[in-house]
Amino acid sequence: MNATYIEEQVSQLKNNILMQLHHRTLLQFTGQPIVEDGQLLYLLLPKLNGERWSAQHEKAATAVAMINAALHEHEQIDEQNATSKSQQLSVLAGDYYSGLYYTTLASIPDIQLIRNLSEAVAEVCECKTAMYEPKKRNLKEWLEVFRVIEAKTTEQFLKRFHFESYIDIANQGLLLTRFKRELNQYQELHQNNRFMGVLEQQKENAGMKYEQILRYQISDLSSNLIRSIKSSPFLLDEVKTIVLQYIESDIPEHQTMREG
Repeated sequence: MNATYIEEQVSQLKNNILMQLHHRTLLQFTGQPIVEDGQLLYLLLPKLNGERWSAQHEKAATAVAMINAALHEHEQIDEQNATSKSQQLSVLAGDYYSGLYYTTLASIPDIQLIRNLSEAVAEVCECKTAMYEPKKRNLKEWLEVFRVIEAKTTEQFLKRFHFESYIDIANQGLLLTRFKRELNQYQELHQNNRFMGVLEQQKENAGMKYEQILRYQISDLSSNLIRSIKSSPFLLDEVKTIVLQYIESDIPEHQTMREG
């Protein structure tokens, strides 16, 4: 196994998912559904590391990526402009992707998997709702909310197929991917969103601008994840190399909490 093989596996799964989710009108108005390479990398990690992997595993991983695309699409709805054509189509896109997710999941003869993923989706939605509630939470609690939103479906997939040893790496990696995405979007658009509002309210981030907060969290998450990867007793060396290359790409320099 080498880097090319791993990249091909991720690309193959991504292309398969995008082909299944393709809809000409939705593509025109809402763009390509969000299916991130990092998300797929963590879903495929057991396979890439030489674990037994069947057609059922592949189909279940596809279903998880589909529901994540649906959840992400619904997250794009602008509460201040929810009646525009593009926003209405974003709702429809999320519903369309959800329908394909359920169709794919229904083709897998595994009631426990269906139950586990349904519970995960419910928990993700509860955590997304929490971002609109007035309840006060500290930074540690919010990071757990974000972790659930980003990683709960993947975690349930790994649990169901007895790949528990990969969960911690996936949880850290998917949360890191979210922070990287938020940083990229902020640098491109400089728009406020609910994620930004939550982080800026935390006293632990006092005096820091939003971009600094994101860079600090990315640096902290990256450092912890890199240590986990390097010290992993079960990951193959070539898998470690590829995952580390992905993690270390576009990592901003470390900033301390005191920098303003």
